[in-house]
Amino acid sequence: MIFKNKIYLISFFLCCLGILLMAQDTNIEPFPVSFDSEGDKVTGKFYKAAGDRVKPTAILLHGHPGGDGDLFGLGQKLSAEGINALVFSYRGTWKSEGLWLPSTSLEDVNSAIKFLKSSKTAETYSIDTANLSIIGYSYGGGMALLGSLFDDDVKKVVSIVGGSLKVVADNIEKSDEYRQMHRQYLDDCIADFKAVRGLSGEESHNWLLPRRDDYDIIKHAKELSTKKIFLIGGKRDQSIPIEEHILPLYRAIQKHSLENVKFEVYDCDHTLEGAKDQVVDDIIDWLKE
Repeated sequence: MIFKNKIYLISFFLCCLGILLMAQDTNIEPFPVSFDSEGDKVTGKFYKAAGDRVKPTAILLHGHPGGDGDLFGLGQKLSAEGINALVFSYRGTWKSEGLWLPSTSLEDVNSAIKFLKSSKTAETYSIDTANLSIIGYSYGGGMALLGSLFDDDVKKVVSIVGGSLKVVADNIEKSDEYRQMHRQYLDDCIADFKAVRGLSGEESHNWLLPRRDDYDIIKHAKELSTKKIFLIGGKRDQSIPIEEHILPLYRAIQKHSLENVKFEVYDCDHTLEGAKDQVVDDIIDWLKE
């Protein structure tokens, strides 16, 4: 398989991701929040829907390195539709403390769930703690799926062009070109973009390869089938190809539940160019079903 075009796109758009996806907060003013994750301070924003009754609440997960603002405007739009939303930066990225690793990102998702379910947070922001959802983009899509397994009160999961780190690790091992380009991207995020604090590209690969099975989403298909799952793919996405990352998971979940998994393909690339508004509207409609 030729990886050159795929990895070029990964390097190009992901290094711009924090800029591309930090939508401006124009309507509902979010509350600045922070919570503890394994001893480090994680920073974020909470978009509170109007009214005092308890409301369903979504956790929004950026890609890598992501950003410290809203995700595709979902925080704004969800709160306007009566759904609270929490968005945060993973440890080791942007203003959050600590160092970045896939393992710490997953811990952060668990910490975010606990933060929302704490009595103080739930009362302050009118959270229905038995009705949570997680929405993740790219790297965050995989984290959303795996992170949902921490708590049965996470009822719904949306993975927007979400990737599998197991597939990434397999490609790193199979292709020298893929490995070199991916390593350079990780190094650039630390040295040039200054969005990430953590291991170098080479160190990250050495960390991930022996742990790849820990991030194999497909092996959790049966557990995921008990939740409502919405998988979103881009027809022209060369960074997270549908055939490698999304279709195998969709088919695996279908073996356990046909009615609990939805898969939609949009005519877009990995940035959702030309389809972003439709994707956001469809996510909101699905969450309200």
